[in-house]
Amino acid sequence: MTAKSKKINFLNAFRTVGSHPSTQSVLKTANSTRDYLYKSLDTGKKDAPHKTIVSAAQKYITPIHQLLVACRVQPENARLDERLVFEWSTGIEDKERSFQSEAIMYELVMAIATEAMATAGVGTDECTNGEFAAACRCFKKASGIFDYLSSTQLPQWLSKGGKIDNDALPAEAKVAVCEAFKVLMCGIAQQMAVATLLMKDGTPNWSLLAKLSLGISEQFKEFVSIMRSKASFTKTRIDPEFFTLMTFQIELQHSLSFYFHARHFWEKELEYGLGIAMMNKAISMTKTRDTPTSRGLPEIKSKSPLKSVEKDLNGVKSHMRIVLQAWEKDNSIVYFDKVPLDLPRDKVLSEGTQMMKPDPYELDVPEPVALIMPDSDNPPPPPNTNDDAELARQLQEQLNAE
Repeated sequence: MTAKSKKINFLNAFRTVGSHPSTQSVLKTANSTRDYLYKSLDTGKKDAPHKTIVSAAQKYITPIHQLLVACRVQPENARLDERLVFEWSTGIEDKERSFQSEAIMYELVMAIATEAMATAGVGTDECTNGEFAAACRCFKKASGIFDYLSSTQLPQWLSKGGKIDNDALPAEAKVAVCEAFKVLMCGIAQQMAVATLLMKDGTPNWSLLAKLSLGISEQFKEFVSIMRSKASFTKTRIDPEFFTLMTFQIELQHSLSFYFHARHFWEKELEYGLGIAMMNKAISMTKTRDTPTSRGLPEIKSKSPLKSVEKDLNGVKSHMRIVLQAWEKDNSIVYFDKVPLDLPRDKVLSEGTQMMKPDPYELDVPEPVALIMPDSDNPPPPPNTNDDAELARQLQEQLNAE
């Protein structure tokens, strides 16, 4: 997502009513931090570090929220000398589109959504570096921000602004989409927790891992369900390959749940036949599905983004087969335990464990700055013409400090 409207000058927009020194300070901060956020997002072909974007968004949220509160509590003085037109492009939809609004609430919502997406980006970076516990914390934070948007900030805006056309806002500024992404981020956080458990020394708790993996599958299913039922219009504008990935994740996590449960029955419960039956079920769920609606993993085509995980997937399948062959050999020589044709209902998990919850997120209620209408003896100050140079200087200082 990108902040498109570069030329925003809060000092000039609030020139008449923003003459109080404390108000001037907040307006200057809003100018410099917005420009910093704009520069962080608009890096051309080079991707800015996600941590830089998180920091830039957080710095901008404070003054823009303070201005919003000031306009709310002093509506009679909330008058502009220049229009403020905020323009953002969506970062979720397949094709980039720009959306404009003059509402300060829109600007605040998009700044918060930027923090959420960038926080998830930091989590992705931590995962890539093998720091799964740190990644888990990031995704929980991102989930909390999306939860705040869907349950507090966006409903608050809609209650004051009335009905808004479904196509008038970016995907990130829609209640249902934020609700869905809250669930998605919790599911990914739980994936990171499972990875953390598997990295520890010693024998894992196979039963717990089975429940957690099924919980991940359920959360991903819930994400897709919310998008289909509450945000179907937006769903059509998201890259379909993304939902192919979600189908892949749902089925793979369910398969891993059976794999972990099989290990539990073989190693802990000493129910060798049941362990073999569970492992057979896990392997069957990793097969490529015959049709788009049948069970199994989606086909990995030559140009599919899933191509990047095909080697790892084949490794998982090979490992499962090797374990199964070893168990079948041992059972035929040593244990002679009957392998059930159908898995007993009371032995199959009916629901998973959803351990991860969104981290609470809220905005501090700021002290509103004064918006004062000048009297005839004190005319408004002239427009600030040197502000761009000051902004450039402040921006350079901030970039150098990163």
